[in-house]
Amino acid sequence: MQELDWPELKKRNIKAYLRRDDELNAASGNKFYKLYYNLLNAQQLGCNNIATFGGAYSNHIYATAVAARALGLCSVGIIRGYKPKVLSPTLQDAIGQGMEIFFLGKKDYARKDIRSLLPILRGMDGEYYLIPEGGENVAGVRGCISIAHAVSKQLYNKPYTLCSAVGTGSTLAGLVAGSPNQVDCLGFSVLKGEDRLSLRVSEWLTLLGVEKERWQIKTGFHHGGYAKVTPELLEFMRVFEQRNELLLDPVYTAKMLWAIESLAKTGYWAKGSQIVALHSGGLQGRRGFGLSMV
Repeated sequence: MQELDWPELKKRNIKAYLRRDDELNAASGNKFYKLYYNLLNAQQLGCNNIATFGGAYSNHIYATAVAARALGLCSVGIIRGYKPKVLSPTLQDAIGQGMEIFFLGKKDYARKDIRSLLPILRGMDGEYYLIPEGGENVAGVRGCISIAHAVSKQLYNKPYTLCSAVGTGSTLAGLVAGSPNQVDCLGFSVLKGEDRLSLRVSEWLTLLGVEKERWQIKTGFHHGGYAKVTPELLEFMRVFEQRNELLLDPVYTAKMLWAIESLAKTGYWAKGSQIVALHSGGLQGRRGFGLSMV
């Protein structure tokens, strides 16, 4: 973990750390954890083909391609929208990792009707294992439990709040399930008008047989909605990156950090608080905004 140079929090006597899962490997961030048990399941079932879903700048698509190749598995990416004249850099990199790419129109993609995918899946040589978009299933949630375990080992018996950006709720569910009872888990929605996220997290926890109350999701920090940014957010990113010598993604982690600072300015965090924020990777998403990955 990296202790952050964060003036707005320091002057309020708040310590903040960033869990740097962006530094794991090429399939970095929470996608690494979400894929772990899914790929283990695929191997145990004897499936040598991995099929999954994502957009043109999907971290999940690229991470799946990297992980599948490392395990000697074939991968197929089913991409939202019609095929463009020029593929995004993310999709080009995924193809470079051996992934086959197919496109589905937005209506068919939204339904994810398995029947519309059968021509693709039947064309594979051998059995296939289908991973939901973003690794959003019980196996994906189980993988994220490991993140919480790792943080608690580093901050043993110390009170802290574990913070995460929230898109589907599956990562936050894993963090809640894996955190000690005395730890507060706080999620920040990156979606506009999403009022079912808390219910989704509760459903994941129920499936895992976990009963915990010390978690919540904050809204209103989405900067216009999913994959939307504002000039203020981009300037916040620039200053934060320069001060702490790291890169952020504008879709998830930057919005979470913006929200943490915004709450600090309102006096939300008590003096002496200790915050651990999860850098969930996602640097492929920078390319969609014309930002460098180096």
